[in-house]
Amino acid sequence: MNEKLTDDEPLFPEAEIKFATFWPRLGALLLDTIIIGAIILPFTYLNLSSWKIPGIYILTTLISIAYKPIMEYQYGATLGKMAAGLEVVGNNFEKLTLSEELKRVSFYYLPSILIAIMTARNYFSPEFVSISGIRAFQSYVSSSNPAIPWVNGIVSVFAIADCISFFSNDQRRSLHDIYAGTHVIQKIW
Repeated sequence: MNEKLTDDEPLFPEAEIKFATFWPRLGALLLDTIIIGAIILPFTYLNLSSWKIPGIYILTTLISIAYKPIMEYQYGATLGKMAAGLEVVGNNFEKLTLSEELKRVSFYYLPSILIAIMTARNYFSPEFVSISGIRAFQSYVSSSNPAIPWVNGIVSVFAIADCISFFSNDQRRSLHDIYAGTHVIQKIW
């Protein structure tokens, strides 16, 4: 039993794999949203209400976009997934590759980046100086970017398809997991 695993062999024998269920995954997502929100929202609020600095918007957007792929690629999980005992692994249950992670997050991040670009241009508008508060900013962004509701609608369709896919297979793989060739598993202690 002193066999060494080669790079081609999976880290987890299939008999010990327990695929992550819906509630731990949802809990991890909610925890990650709280963590990122606690970091981003104070700066966003202050930036919209008084600072009005485009660089702050760009920085907070980059932090919120980079969090998930960096954490999952480096550690196999975001802080929320770690707290829920979940791990994202590659198709053969090995450490996630950068390519797999980028495919996995592209499902939602491409529309998010598009919306971020459409929103960022508002920070350079002369009308932006007179806007105070998040609701006024949201109204302004929506009226100046009529494509945003369409992009949000497309993302909603993807989210519904993701859920249908998750509940339609034994490995509990969402559509973005199937596309990227990844699995979310429950860590066995």
